Amino acid sequence: MISVIPDDFSPFDPTEAAHVAQVREFVDRVAEPASRSTLEGHLTGSAFLVSADGTAGWLIWHEKLQRWLQPGGHLESEDVSPWHGALRELCEETGLSEADVESDGALFDVDVHAIPARGDEPTHFHHDMRFLFRLRAGVEPATGRWIALTELAVFPEASLSRLARKALAG
Repeated sequence: MISVIPDDFSPFDPTEAAHVAQVREFVDRVAEPASRSTLEGHLTGSAFLVSADGTAGWLIWHEKLQRWLQPGGHLESEDVSPWHGALRELCEETGLSEADVESDGALFDVDVHAIPARGDEPTHFHHDMRFLFRLRAGVEPATGRWIALTELAVFPEASLSRLARKALAG
């Protein structure tokens, strides 16, 4: 069994509390929760990147879903944890290196969301483990855009709004 959510993790709101319960149930029940071959869904890792001064969040355009999202995606066999997957995806999707960001490695947010069917892949759920990363001063990501956390906190996308509100709350 994979332990992805620490026992002392404290959800931010009732929505996140429901997501935490869903992920824990999923991980306990499914033999390979990180595998894409688990058709009902799988664990994913995301990086919420904030600016060096802590006032903005970085979003990238997700071509398949046609919307702005935090960097992230499927866990790969070389990822030893969801945090490592989030860091790898952050670097792949922004052009940053591991040395360009810092993180305490603690789970920051949990979100479960449906991914629409596409090609041979049925509708399924991403059980997303999200980690906070801070950009070091003097570097900039290559793709995407900054959005002020205060603006992102009222974003229509509820999971992005929650990430920003959590970052603003410290």
